[in-house]
Amino acid sequence: MNKYLLIAVTMLVACSDGESGLPRTEMSQANSLSSQISWERLDTLAVLGAGPEWSESPLYRVSDAVLDNERNTVFLVNGGNSELIRYDIGSGRIRSIGRRGRGPGEFGRPLWMEPHGPDSLLVYDRDLTQFSVFSSSGDFGRTFRVPGVGLRGRQPAALTRMGAGLWVALSSGLPQVLMIPETPAGTKARDTLTIVSVTDEGHLGDTVARVPHALWERLPDPTSFNIRRDEDAGGAMVSGGGGRLFIAAFADSLEVFEYLVASHPNARHLNPVAVGAPRQSVSQVFAGRDGTLWIGEGHSASESTVFQIFRPASDGWVPAGTLTLDGSVRILDAAGARIVLLHRDSLGIETVVVARASGSR
Repeated sequence: MNKYLLIAVTMLVACSDGESGLPRTEMSQANSLSSQISWERLDTLAVLGAGPEWSESPLYRVSDAVLDNERNTVFLVNGGNSELIRYDIGSGRIRSIGRRGRGPGEFGRPLWMEPHGPDSLLVYDRDLTQFSVFSSSGDFGRTFRVPGVGLRGRQPAALTRMGAGLWVALSSGLPQVLMIPETPAGTKARDTLTIVSVTDEGHLGDTVARVPHALWERLPDPTSFNIRRDEDAGGAMVSGGGGRLFIAAFADSLEVFEYLVASHPNARHLNPVAVGAPRQSVSQVFAGRDGTLWIGEGHSASESTVFQIFRPASDGWVPAGTLTLDGSVRILDAAGARIVLLHRDSLGIETVVVARASGSR
């Protein structure tokens, strides 16, 4: 084993015993009693990335992951190298799937990945604006496109698959008013996020909701169309799991709504979810495959990320625990008692950690 990887693994296993490092976890005893899975501590199963231990290119722009607990593997979207990575957790074997290109089984920049049936993966390529299906062994299957995607900046901002259904959150792209030469500097406009069902052939189905998304502003520059997106001026996130589609809208505060896929396939009603998180600190809204809701909050003072975990109950949504992780962390996938975390350090170096709730199998 490479010495750098050995150091990383040692550090992560040590922190399961309460020492400092990544990830450090904390949970109050009161909250853990209401959780179906106790997240008091994490046991590290695998550490990938961090650059020097890789014989090939390091992880760069890792945007998504899919856990396959039955086969003890994890798939990663390594967007910076235009590939998928299949990692066998038990043996440590790594296999690259796809490569940079425009041909069958090749990628421009893969972005989102979801399970697609019992033995395949669905991947969205932002640069090629197409969906590709691969088997879990890495064999290329087919591609399909969704009408209108890629035109005028219209791109999926999120992708989720539950059972036989596929839901895509489509951004309407750069507001056209900002591209008009007469538009004065300082003009602001939002695009829209439309959550719509998509068939396996790429046909658009029912629209679930439309919510305001990114805020764009025309800047004073007489020589060009100088336009920027304000990352701190609200927006929306979409995530799904356990038969629920969560839509999070940001304004002065965070509002989360759930759409029940299985019980109301044609309904447009969105149920509010009371989570009480302030908008300013929210870094991620994520849905576990069991239907739990994770609200990530970044805390710069303590250099940590705190996830408030909620689960459905007969009288609404109740807290299921609080998971505290050192550093800037995003959840890429959560299935059963396992979780895939992406850690990015101050230099932008990415490390992926596969862990499980301590005491689980």
